[in-house]
Amino acid sequence: MKRTSAFFWSLAICVLLSACNGQSKQSFALPSNTPKPSATVVPTQTIVKSTWTPSPAETSTATLVPPYPTKEVLLDYTIGGFHTPYEIYYADYGYDGLSELVLYTDGQLIIPGNPYQQKILSKDEINKLLTKLEALGFYTIESNQRHDPSDKLYNFGSQYQGVSDPMWYCVLINKDESRELCAWEPYKKFLVPEMKNILNFLAEYQVEGTAPYYPDRVLLWVRAGRSPYVENLPEKAIPWYEKFSSLETSDEKIMYFQGDEAKQIFALFGNEVSTMVISQNDLEYTVSIDIVLPHEQLVLP
Repeated sequence: MKRTSAFFWSLAICVLLSACNGQSKQSFALPSNTPKPSATVVPTQTIVKSTWTPSPAETSTATLVPPYPTKEVLLDYTIGGFHTPYEIYYADYGYDGLSELVLYTDGQLIIPGNPYQQKILSKDEINKLLTKLEALGFYTIESNQRHDPSDKLYNFGSQYQGVSDPMWYCVLINKDESRELCAWEPYKKFLVPEMKNILNFLAEYQVEGTAPYYPDRVLLWVRAGRSPYVENLPEKAIPWYEKFSSLETSDEKIMYFQGDEAKQIFALFGNEVSTMVISQNDLEYTVSIDIVLPHEQLVLP
């Protein structure tokens, strides 16, 4: 598992989050019609704990994570290769890759974005999606996943140049036999036509009848004061509600919330993945939110 310094995490917040310029919604009104598909995996209990080496000004705390029934993935299209403050808290399956589209075995489809969208697909809709990917050649593409001249996923000719720590795209399908194909972003122009078509199809995929997705698990990155690494922070701070755990930290920390608390905090952020300035006890904190999707497992680093 990759690690990044606390300094880079701070810088990455502005680069990776699309709403660093403040908030306009503060309502705690929550939807009543969010679909609640059944869970498929036995819940486990773990602890979320920071693993960076604290400086004298830092504190490291552990948070007990309640049991959560994670779900089984049928299709997952992810983009990764970057770093976030949250990555060390995820199991290897999703620690540095963000799902752009994920479909679960119970039919729930989630399309991350601002806002996140979801729909419960019918069996016909699921079959249509998977059949399309099969027709595009997902199961016939040859690849040893080495991402070098020996990999038939690419047609390099004489233009191959090695790269390190690249961005990547991965498509995972757990139907009958599981298969995952990953492509490196620097080599995207060399991809065989079948893989190019699959990535284009998934990037542009749309389905009618979606509704907003409201997460029941979130992580917060909290930094004391106004972070100098986040541009266009709002001038006005939003007050923190005392019923939630304290934001207090001498430097920075990660906080976890689940259930109704997670939904309420997401509403505080305007139901968007964003960065805000939040005040508590006359002190200001820079706070960013991350959605933990139903299949993602939090771990003890």
